Amino acid sequence: MIDLPLGLKVFQNSYVVPDIDAALQRWTGKLGVGPFYIYRHLDAGEITYRGKPARLDASFALAQAGDIEIELIQQHDDSPSAYRDVFSPDKGGFHHVGVWVDDFDAVKLKYEKLGYPAVTTGGAPDIGGRFAYMDTRADLGVMVELVERRQDLVDFQTMLIDAARDWDGSDPVREV
Repeated sequence: MIDLPLGLKVFQNSYVVPDIDAALQRWTGKLGVGPFYIYRHLDAGEITYRGKPARLDASFALAQAGDIEIELIQQHDDSPSAYRDVFSPDKGGFHHVGVWVDDFDAVKLKYEKLGYPAVTTGGAPDIGGRFAYMDTRADLGVMVELVERRQDLVDFQTMLIDAARDWDGSDPVREV
């Protein structure tokens, strides 16, 4: 378990993958995690990369594995991003942990004061909430994603937990 600055609790482990469909087959077939809900080419809305306006074309798949939400991410374009800072287009691996924050601005500022800059910030209009990838790699080996706690996102995670508990192995990937 990673000890996070400010004692935040991890709810999500996220992996960048070069081929999301191949990764989904491994996670559902070999590892038995599922079902995954996939957002293909999700509109990340207005984001910044290292303080400047940016664009991102990526797909995200989410499932629950016990107490941890699993997120698989494939970036489809070559634009600079928190993902490309760590992995080239043909590589992948463990990228970040996600944490819920109630006072997004205050926690982001505290991380920055600790020397962890925000790499990418924004909000996803398709699923709501603000997020910031904080570059904690020097101390933790992975980034920390601050995710603004909103009821719709908490409800979505509850749905993932229920779906995983009731999953019989059929319909492993569900398009959103």
